[in-house]
Amino acid sequence: MIRLFLCLSVLIAAARAADFRPFFQEALKNGTKRIVIPPGVYRLDPRDGGELWNLSGLNGVEIVADGVTLVGTKLMRAISLSHCSGVTLRGLTIDYDPLPFTQGTVIAEDPHFIDVKLHAGYPRKPYSRVDVIDPKTRFRKKGMPFLWGSKAEMIDEDVVRVTLDGIARTAKAGDFVSLSTGQETGAPHAVSIDQCAGIHFQNVTIHSAPGMGILEADGEGGSSFIGCRIVPGPKPTGATEERLLSTSWDAFQSKTIRKGPLVENCEIADAGDDSWSVQSSDFLVLKSEGTAVVLASRDEFTDGVQAGDRLRKRMDGPEWRIVSRKVVARSEAGLSPEVAEKLTAAAAWSSWKVSPKCILLTLETGTELKSGDSVYSPDRMGNGFIFRNNRIHSPGRILLKAGGLMEGNLLDTPHALVVCAELPGESAMGIENLIIRNNTIRQAGWFCPAPWSSQAGALSITATANKSELRSAAVFRKVLVEGNCFDSCSGPNLVIASATEVLVRNNRFVSAQQDVPPETGTSYGIPKDSVVWAQHCKGISYENNTMEKKGTFAGKPIQISKGVTDAKGFQ
Repeated sequence: MIRLFLCLSVLIAAARAADFRPFFQEALKNGTKRIVIPPGVYRLDPRDGGELWNLSGLNGVEIVADGVTLVGTKLMRAISLSHCSGVTLRGLTIDYDPLPFTQGTVIAEDPHFIDVKLHAGYPRKPYSRVDVIDPKTRFRKKGMPFLWGSKAEMIDEDVVRVTLDGIARTAKAGDFVSLSTGQETGAPHAVSIDQCAGIHFQNVTIHSAPGMGILEADGEGGSSFIGCRIVPGPKPTGATEERLLSTSWDAFQSKTIRKGPLVENCEIADAGDDSWSVQSSDFLVLKSEGTAVVLASRDEFTDGVQAGDRLRKRMDGPEWRIVSRKVVARSEAGLSPEVAEKLTAAAAWSSWKVSPKCILLTLETGTELKSGDSVYSPDRMGNGFIFRNNRIHSPGRILLKAGGLMEGNLLDTPHALVVCAELPGESAMGIENLIIRNNTIRQAGWFCPAPWSSQAGALSITATANKSELRSAAVFRKVLVEGNCFDSCSGPNLVIASATEVLVRNNRFVSAQQDVPPETGTSYGIPKDSVVWAQHCKGISYENNTMEKKGTFAGKPIQISKGVTDAKGFQ
């Protein structure tokens, strides 16, 4: 009875206020475990810290926010969950005013720039991250290249000039354009989940974000996201055109967590970059003496390995378990002058380009490791994720760097479904026990051709070595690709390399190679006229797959390259 009275008191008090945060904090102080925020639109300014709403150290709290819209009035992180366990958030909608992006119509073009007249109701800001949109589909224009390095400036009160050599080859008068990345301060992501365990989102909606929609990093993971939506919001005041964009960056990313999330019955649309990814990195050995090892992560923004985690150099190699850890600055790690010099001189995307933070470890046993070695941790990859029955209509990738289950999803006009560690050629990696089953991948491969990338297929499973080569050693093991439908995809449909124990079964390849294929993958020798292609695979089976309505741009539809052994069913 006392708990019910407290809950009702908080609800009534918050309903009379423009800001629910003070009443929420009061409920926490009173020990309330189920806090109901009354429906309404709450325009929140930042208080102390780098977020609009800080949820730190909560345990076993349920937050009911059905019918609640949080509108951020400053372009920064909306919600921070840190060091929380067993927290449920239900029903909340997140949006921003002003929006973190703008949009308009191309009114003039030049080989070096385009002029964009901004749509009514959208910010008069020269944001420079540009996407060209087909006004008929209201989706990224087919064939749009990477438009990196663009610059923008206001040349009239409602006209932005976007400068980039060759941009007019893609953006023509009458095309729509979105211009994004309007971060003002602090972290740009709408929701950050940091060092948490067992977080549960139900029916949470994100309509816009200066960066990512949801970023989950570090911690035990094991979270769930059910019935959530990351989709464009309603037209702003005074607008006649619907929004073209949801998040400025990725819609949703999980990284460096122990157990991957359950993402089910969710919808993602019109994100500015990747739709969903489960990410991890390797660690460079800087020093090794007996059981004492110094590491640095290639990802400087995450916390890295923890006590109890395992380290490996390869999937079939020995493991070493961490007993203790400590993070120090590079100058405090006792590194040799030779190692320090290599770190200082390291070029971007080289094996020695790592975080300036060092992780001092004590291991259970001594190791064979030496400075310059790369290791990875199977306990910091997000293994065990489930991505099931989701609907994606967004031009970015689904990117997997862990083992888990991807099942029953609709990927409508994505860049691709990619399984790739995306690490330098000498880096340690290993992805095992991956199931990709009963998905529909429709119209992949239409955007941003990348000859320098190995990610050439509507479904690509690749690992790169140096000098435009794919790895000859297996880094993927126990992969099942079953019951999927590849429909009207541009270029190769299925690319598999550097894998062992692979089964490709009961898939349909429909209307493949109907259009001129993109150049993606050509620097790695991946034939753009193939439908299915494999290289450096051992123990790969191809069973009961069908090809329907194969297009005129297909050469030999099934092509097997070098290093494929113990292959079955390929004719």
